[in-house]
Amino acid sequence: MNVKECYEAIGGDYESMKQRFLKDDRIQRFALMFLKDGSMDDLRAGMRENDCEKAFLAAHTLKGVCLNLGLTGLLAPVSGITEELRDGSYEGASKLMPLVEQSYEAVCEGLKELEQS
Repeated sequence: MNVKECYEAIGGDYESMKQRFLKDDRIQRFALMFLKDGSMDDLRAGMRENDCEKAFLAAHTLKGVCLNLGLTGLLAPVSGITEELRDGSYEGASKLMPLVEQSYEAVCEGLKELEQS
């Protein structure tokens, strides 16, 4: 799998990344850093602890990472949960968490496949 195929598979915006980073090896290097980012773990912990502030900070960070890496397939659900948490709605965020988890896992699986290629 090459970088473009990976981005297509994970619902990412390859074209904007290509404009920003110019070379696929640069895109790949930065995209693979996503796998080491702890924002999702922090979001899970905040949700598990019913800590809206902690969960919000993690979701907001994850949203920024998605924007910077062109991970548009994950960006939409993360943006939704960020806004729910910003409003202090743990219940609303809880309803969105399964979609965030599903989208996050899909991105990680695609990036792991890219890493192994």
